[in-house]
Amino acid sequence: MVLYKWGMKGHAKHPNTIGTVLEFPTASHPKEFQKVKVITEQGLIEDWIMQYCEVISENQ
Repeated sequence: MVLYKWGMKGHAKHPNTIGTVLEFPTASHPKEFQKVKVITEQGLIEDWIMQYCEVISENQ
């Protein structure tokens, strides 16, 4: 599980949203942020910028 620490309040990607990592998509451009695909507590599937994620549990 990861904690997302960036975003706009009221938006699905607001701070302190918790999600479970599903995969690590490949970047389409060399300068693109590395992202992770997660499913949030609300059941939404989103791409989050990896550098704003903090691992809070490594259970498999």
